[in-house]
Amino acid sequence: MNMVERCRARHVIGSLFSQVGEGAGRAALVTGAPGMGKTSLIRHAQELGEDSGAVVLTAVASAAERDLPLGVISQLFATVPLPPGQAEALSELAEVPAPVTAKAADSLYRHLALLTQRAPVILTVDDAHDIDAASLQCLQHLMRRVGALRVLVVLGERADGGRQGSSALTADCLRIPECTLIRLSPLCTECTESLIAEHLGDDRTARMAPALRQASGGSPLFLQALLWDRSAEQLTEALVGGELFRLAVQYVLDQLDSDALRVARALAVLGASATQDCLDRILQLRTAPAMSALEGVGLTEAGQFRIEAARTTVLEGTAPAERAALHRTAARVLHESGAAAGQVAQHIVAAPAEDPWTIAVLREAATQALADHDAIGAATWLRRAYDISTSARQRAEIRVELAQAEWETDPGAVRRYLTDLMDDHVDGRLSRGQSMTLITYLLWLGRPEEAAAILTDLDGSRDELSGELRVRLDTTHVWFAYFYPVLGAHEHAAAPDERTGLGGGVVAVDPHSDGALVLSSLLSQGPTGGALDAAERLLEGVVLHDPPVAPAMAALVSLIRAARLDRAAEWCELLVRGAGPRTPLTRAIFAAASATVESWLGNFELARERADEALTLIPPQAWGVALGLPLSAKVLACAELGDNDASAECFRIPVPPVMFQTLPGLHYLQARGRHHLSVGRYQAALGDFYACRDLMAAWKLDVSVFTAWRVYAAEVLIEVDSPGRARALLTAELAEPAPGSSWLRSRSLALLERVDSLDRNRASASLDQPTERVPDQALRSPMSPSPAPGPERATGDGLTRAEHRVALMASDGLTNRDIAERLVITPSTVEQHLTRIYHKLGVRGRRDLPQVLADRTGVRP
Repeated sequence: MNMVERCRARHVIGSLFSQVGEGAGRAALVTGAPGMGKTSLIRHAQELGEDSGAVVLTAVASAAERDLPLGVISQLFATVPLPPGQAEALSELAEVPAPVTAKAADSLYRHLALLTQRAPVILTVDDAHDIDAASLQCLQHLMRRVGALRVLVVLGERADGGRQGSSALTADCLRIPECTLIRLSPLCTECTESLIAEHLGDDRTARMAPALRQASGGSPLFLQALLWDRSAEQLTEALVGGELFRLAVQYVLDQLDSDALRVARALAVLGASATQDCLDRILQLRTAPAMSALEGVGLTEAGQFRIEAARTTVLEGTAPAERAALHRTAARVLHESGAAAGQVAQHIVAAPAEDPWTIAVLREAATQALADHDAIGAATWLRRAYDISTSARQRAEIRVELAQAEWETDPGAVRRYLTDLMDDHVDGRLSRGQSMTLITYLLWLGRPEEAAAILTDLDGSRDELSGELRVRLDTTHVWFAYFYPVLGAHEHAAAPDERTGLGGGVVAVDPHSDGALVLSSLLSQGPTGGALDAAERLLEGVVLHDPPVAPAMAALVSLIRAARLDRAAEWCELLVRGAGPRTPLTRAIFAAASATVESWLGNFELARERADEALTLIPPQAWGVALGLPLSAKVLACAELGDNDASAECFRIPVPPVMFQTLPGLHYLQARGRHHLSVGRYQAALGDFYACRDLMAAWKLDVSVFTAWRVYAAEVLIEVDSPGRARALLTAELAEPAPGSSWLRSRSLALLERVDSLDRNRASASLDQPTERVPDQALRSPMSPSPAPGPERATGDGLTRAEHRVALMASDGLTNRDIAERLVITPSTVEQHLTRIYHKLGVRGRRDLPQVLADRTGVRP
């Protein structure tokens, strides 16, 4: 027996045919798994005969014709022109009743001998495992005597997982010296590369060969199908398999026996959870032979499908009822064998199963999925558990767990659960820990009064809480106080060490407790050195170990409040880079934090990129009151980059009114004022900046990073000719002991220099004129979503003072960048000024400005 690959098998057939040409008859039985190339090898033998002028007799056996006596023999001689008299003699074979007699077999032998008188004969029969009994006996008779004829007999028989074929052929072949048994094995590397080269050329073969060999399992049929399915443009993509590959898989499946087919379907259903023992128990049979057959045809490796398209094809060919039964049985068997809850859960949700134990398994699987940051999987398990559950209390518990899972991918989706969850809390159907989780949703989604009511309920039962729950309760109080400075003020009336849950100093053991301690200290005492050191230690302890969001953010807030922006940016970068496998909410929060810090540091391109990332991971409507953070970062970045259209687009996104009672609302106001400044709406800008000032005073916030409003307001005051008030703001900004941003400090110094220059110019030219007084109070309510632009004082040429300055510089030949540097504004703002100037003066460009300005003002620039 020769165990050969495709290339060697062709060589063997060629050698046998050469011996026939020398007068020595030969026979070959080609066996192999479906798709391994039997038909291709038989076709090769036929082509050898045709090319050499031999008589070629071909037949293909069929299961549908097994009961037709001599059906295959009739096929062999159906298309061969015979000499006069031979056709009539051949009809004797068809008249011989079954079982075939020796006379019939001798008749076949004699007729072949007649044919060989004019040329060698090649006789091939494919799918010989389906041959009818009479034809089989004739061929066996011929093979035992083939040595005396110039005949090459080539038979193809399926093996490995096929239905029981003619084992008699194999037995005869082993006994007959003139017969060669060829067992086709999977393609070797050389054969694989040869086939690939025929389709792709030599330059792509080396790159594609390993992946294609792995996907095809050495099956020539699968390899050809994969190659045909792929176009030149897809060569670098993952091998997914197309229509031809699926047809090839279906063909092979049709050749398998019933046990192998059942195992294939069970493997497709079980997926990665399939084991030998599990398969045996599910199917109630010994599955090892069938598993070997599936591997032999190239479908599987180590009990798993080599390519997903093969598994999908098997599933699609499995009747829905059979698939559901497999899922139900798999769930039970896996559960009884102690498999992981997630493995069991995937089968519970795939088919109706309402056994009492399934709910507990689904909830356990969801808990593990959330721990693994698979919020989508957790939600899938919990929805199924909710549908099965009939207990009101259990449904309430599952509802809050489902809200938590959906929260991680889309916090806005939790809104639909809030009414029911509030009822569940009031009716006592939630655990105290679940009620604390509900508070988080309410604070994020802008319902602080309801959150405060739950906190009051929990405070009333404080003595009944475990130590862990007391820490959680105190932590919730701290975050409430931080996020809602007015509404949450009474939540933090006590000093941090007066709360039993947070006592013991900074830092404790649990990261959540540590984060609350750091934030509590910040609220009570400000950014002290001890709290900042604790924040650093907290980040060092969690940032490389799947950091919890709240403690990490508490530590970052402490660094930001202390104006350690560079250090905060470094930690943000580490958090963002390490957040790849985390849920969308976690990644979005870290991205928003990074965007905020980078916008204050003056790294506007990165700030914009991170803000866009945050708003993509979580849609704006899902951000609740926290929406002000990514939006403000994006607006500041776009305004500084001169993209006023993009910053204006941010203000078309609705924000919840209650946001202006939160810290994100303060960020939003400052950014909105910066946008108004960019587009020349100066009074509107001052209104937002003074609103920031008033809110910070009311909330008792003395934070360096929020003093950017003073710098921006000073810029506005310069534009509206109030340099004295601008100087006062800039002086206050530069007096900060620890300025958070070197970029902001540089901007302040440049503006102050500009104020000094204006004062010098006024003194030298004796042009002191009364200037408008800008109101000291906020010009409008901070709740106003779209302030109208205020009037700007005009000069004698119809231009505002700011436009007049730009026009004079442009007429002197300064470029937009030069003007921007002198006035400490962006080039985009200069361009916008010039557009309005040209329109008001009726000129086409800057070369016309000197003459027009002279004509209108009487003063030559």
